[in-house]
Amino acid sequence: MTSCYQKITDELLQKFKEIIGETNCFSDYEIRWSYAFGSTIFEKEWIPELILMPQTAKQISEIVKLANEYLIPITPRGSGTSLSAGSKSAYGGIILDLSAMNKIISIDIENNLVEVEPGVICDDLNEKLKDFGYFFPPDPASSTVCTVGGMVATNSGGVQAFKYGVTKDYVLYLEMILANGEIINLGSKVLKSVSSYNLKDLIVGSEGTLGIITKIGLRIKPLPKRRKLGFYIFKNIEDISQSVIKLRKEGIIPNLLEFLDRLTTQAVFEYLGGEFENYPKGYVLLAEIDGNNEKEISENFSKLNDILLEREPILHKIASDYEEREELITARKNALPALARISPTACLEDCTIQITDFAKVVKEIEIIPEKLNLPNIKIATFGHMEGNLHPTFLFNENNENDVENYHVALSYLYTMVITPVGGTITGEHGIGKIKTHYLQLEHDPKVLDIMYNLKRLFDPNMILNPGQGKADGIPIKTTKILRRLKNQKDKILELNCMGCGFCIATCPSRINYKSEAYSPRGRLGILYGLVYDDLKLTSLINDIFHSCTLCGLCMEKCPAGVETYQIFEKAREIIHNSN
Repeated sequence: MTSCYQKITDELLQKFKEIIGETNCFSDYEIRWSYAFGSTIFEKEWIPELILMPQTAKQISEIVKLANEYLIPITPRGSGTSLSAGSKSAYGGIILDLSAMNKIISIDIENNLVEVEPGVICDDLNEKLKDFGYFFPPDPASSTVCTVGGMVATNSGGVQAFKYGVTKDYVLYLEMILANGEIINLGSKVLKSVSSYNLKDLIVGSEGTLGIITKIGLRIKPLPKRRKLGFYIFKNIEDISQSVIKLRKEGIIPNLLEFLDRLTTQAVFEYLGGEFENYPKGYVLLAEIDGNNEKEISENFSKLNDILLEREPILHKIASDYEEREELITARKNALPALARISPTACLEDCTIQITDFAKVVKEIEIIPEKLNLPNIKIATFGHMEGNLHPTFLFNENNENDVENYHVALSYLYTMVITPVGGTITGEHGIGKIKTHYLQLEHDPKVLDIMYNLKRLFDPNMILNPGQGKADGIPIKTTKILRRLKNQKDKILELNCMGCGFCIATCPSRINYKSEAYSPRGRLGILYGLVYDDLKLTSLINDIFHSCTLCGLCMEKCPAGVETYQIFEKAREIIHNSN
């Protein structure tokens, strides 16, 4: 199938420029290179041929129609925060950067409805809704930078999913571009409608494989006025598991129910310092009740607290005010940044199991490195207590052996731990381009055939996000890059960048120049290319580094504390000395 894809000729490039305008079309290799970086292992072969940044659905329609005619693969992208390589272009072609389509079109409180373009950032939307006393409940860890379009594509959940559900529970309607360029509308503006097949929900979670979303209608909810949070540390994982099972039996529904395993807890407490350094190490559970009725919240929290205290936690604390709540909840919010400081590479996974299997599965994950004799691999697990686990693999991707061992451990996780208990290989991050081979572990071949036929129905030429796991039938050949850092350049690359993209939303140069290459993450990607001789120093690269204002906003936003602006200042010095 991949042999059918065509390269973008100069003639075709000119046609795309005529559709979108030259300033929204990026073909420079240095800029395209930066779009291959993110939160998963860098794959050198996954560099797109062209970056297009559309402003309207009409432009997208014309682009897709042309790409379909000439068999050019298209990968839609928001902020590039995917933890499963969902926004990377495994087969070259076009990356359709939708971040400029970021308008909140309308807020309709009377009808509990907000209409947005796909590039709207989750927290920006909630900041606007806050003025009306409403919110969009899904709350992924990347909410400061992830786009609503990306959330729809992966059916994001987040820390409040136990009570409030996931993105699909709030999508009322979608405007979407089909692979042939046609614009269609799915769903309805009203809160209830069964007049058609539920095609809208088929698109939610389809990871850009069936169409490109250009407009989203979301149901919104009133903001809860009060919250009460408890912070508990247990000696054994069974204590958390049995407590949560009892909460369910009693019908108590926390809005937030999150856990951290021992390794994560230790990393977080050391990372946060202060009072956390005095806390005992163990398994952490955060539990919160929210609502508007203070008496009801107090009664439900009292029941919750009593159930948790029955298991005799080695420490428990109840937040006395908003400030203390925020302080305690940072333990969960900082799980990944804290773990990222343990090893050069942190690859965060996503799987879901039944809560009755929770303790057994967490313990099995803990011993994977020992069981497989992989001393350089560590696995820390945290997640949501509806059974959505985030095992995080810690290793050094600059070491080829570590990378191989990581893949061995990852395969063991899904083959021997998750699917045997009836779990799913992804709860909210998507199959992306790194879990394709595990689909057959979870789904019957007949189901996979149905998925494949659905894909062909929507996208006969298979141009929409090829390699994106969900039944496109195309195996991905991945490459592993052994990085050798040397000489003075080592000093500017001694960092633990997670590729999360938290730095890009407020970066002045990225906002001005639009392209990923002008973001802090993009510049770091270009630095890697220079160090490994995959990129040569050009006037464009020089301009990219000198466009940085050295304002330091990226360092403030960076969860891993990478001293980005100092690195860029050092890079300028090296570039200057090399001229």
